[in-house]
Amino acid sequence: AVVSTQSTGVHSHGINEIYLDTAQPFNQQLERAWRILDEGKLDHVVIHGIGPAMSRVLNLALQIKGRGKGMYDLSTTTHTVTLHDELEDETIQSRKNSSVSVKVFRTLGVTSSWNPS
Repeated sequence: AVVSTQSTGVHSHGINEIYLDTAQPFNQQLERAWRILDEGKLDHVVIHGIGPAMSRVLNLALQIKGRGKGMYDLSTTTHTVTLHDELEDETIQSRKNSSVSVKVFRTLGVTSSWNPS
């Protein structure tokens, strides 16, 4: 049996970073991300998730983009992280898992040089 799990982090914690798991209520996570963006002090939020939380991260980012009605865009990055499980006999077992980070950023005032012809 696993006693605890630690991740070899690829990110630092910041006031505009949210780490999702599947135990937290989705609506609370959505409102937290929206509050960060809606306060206007920060122009982006980064949402992170590992393994089973990856689909939740993508869903949350898409919900914000839809709610913003064109004010926000997304930039997605995937990673492989190493998890270290401490077992009952105090041995450490390492394993790999997928993770995703989505940067939701404000696009208001940004002009595009793309010209569809």
